[in-house]
Amino acid sequence: MSFSRIAYLLSIYVICMLPELARGQDSTIATVDPLSFDYRFPSNLQQTVDSQLRNKQWFIDAKYGVFIHFGVYSKLAGAYDGRGQDFNYSEWILTSAKMSAKEYRTIASAFNPASFDAEQWVRTFHELGLQYLVVTAKHHDGFALFDSTVSDYNIVDYTPFKRDIILELSEACQRYGMRFGVYYSHAQDWNDPDAPYLTRMTQRSVLFPELDEDYKPDFERYLRTKSLPQVEELLKRYDLDLIWFDTPVDITFEWAKQFSDLVRRYQPNCLINSRIIHNGGDQILQDNLELFDYVSIRDKEIPTQKLPLYVETPDSVSSSFGYKAHGDFHYHSEEEILHRLINTVCSGGNLLLNNGPMGNGQLDPEALRLYQVIGDWLKVNGESIFHTRRNPFPNRPAWGNYTVSKDLQSLYVHILQWPEDSKITLPEGITYVSKATILGSVETVTISTDNSRTIISLPCESVHPYATVVKLSLSDELLLVSDVE
Repeated sequence: MSFSRIAYLLSIYVICMLPELARGQDSTIATVDPLSFDYRFPSNLQQTVDSQLRNKQWFIDAKYGVFIHFGVYSKLAGAYDGRGQDFNYSEWILTSAKMSAKEYRTIASAFNPASFDAEQWVRTFHELGLQYLVVTAKHHDGFALFDSTVSDYNIVDYTPFKRDIILELSEACQRYGMRFGVYYSHAQDWNDPDAPYLTRMTQRSVLFPELDEDYKPDFERYLRTKSLPQVEELLKRYDLDLIWFDTPVDITFEWAKQFSDLVRRYQPNCLINSRIIHNGGDQILQDNLELFDYVSIRDKEIPTQKLPLYVETPDSVSSSFGYKAHGDFHYHSEEEILHRLINTVCSGGNLLLNNGPMGNGQLDPEALRLYQVIGDWLKVNGESIFHTRRNPFPNRPAWGNYTVSKDLQSLYVHILQWPEDSKITLPEGITYVSKATILGSVETVTISTDNSRTIISLPCESVHPYATVVKLSLSDELLLVSDVE
């Protein structure tokens, strides 16, 4: 191992150790995991009062939203000229296939999703129980799905489609009473040589071979002339409930604050996610909490414990976010996708479940099938998800998880693995259960008490193949719920 490599590893170790050293705790490499929830979420974090109020207006009751990754990359479906299909995310095809920005622009100029129907998209997701919608207004490729005067690299000016997809989706969401948000990649832009890049795949020399070798990028020029003005356009033109920033590589607090201040100036109640300044795996810093309202954790990461801030999981029905039909990819099973929703909500968060529509504008049939599985389950069990609060007990049981109603009068027992003896024993001290019923079933459930513990006796077999919910009506308020909602 070279000296430079040793020095690099030591520097990473020191960075990871700094929080522990500052607290005077004894630690070793084995106990420091910079991706753990304990490291990323210091227990003393506290969101601002304004953010808490904004979250309570609708977000923490919504629980379940639809994420949509749609753009030029949808047409390529994960491969270009036999290249790029081995990378998980098809929306990264520009870089995974090592295309130049000019080459990608040629593909963009022919993008024509003629089958796109905003009414049909929104109606479908609304009927399937989703409460809010977030769509990619501009992804890392720099191409905008709205009519932008800042840059003509957009779907209205640059393509034969000539329609503002963001406008049409926004209006459809208003008609169906769905909350509406946009994703905007504010720091990355693969169509601009002055924007920074995240990985070895995004080399400036490959994207822009026409540039001189000694070209010096001006990140602030990109932020000042494209990114910030386009966000201002979105805020001035569309009624937004949420703006979803992403990959804040090289963003300073001062620049992030300009974006945050812009949102507060035009739409004070619009929610801002943490990726305005933190990547999903970053440690959350108290000083940055004034910039955003809730935390977007890592892609496809399901929370496993209670956290001091409200979180949202950016999940997807498949291993890609954009539509993928080439290379190695897979969809979640029905059981997996349902359990991911339940465990996210029980842990105290929202699930933002993504799908990638096809390049012609039609929704992916397999994605719709999985949304339908959740939608059918929610028709019966929705009260155990929407307008609830997280598991009020210190631990999660091996057989499943809990939520509690907003008024603290009902405890919902989510049984994901049927107990062998068909019995559920509640945590000690919960003896004030007046009634127990299985949602959507006439099966009998009995309640008994043994040494200050309540025991729920269930039918011999699960009512639902993946998740059965028992509703416990409480004769007294459940007083164990955390202040964090």
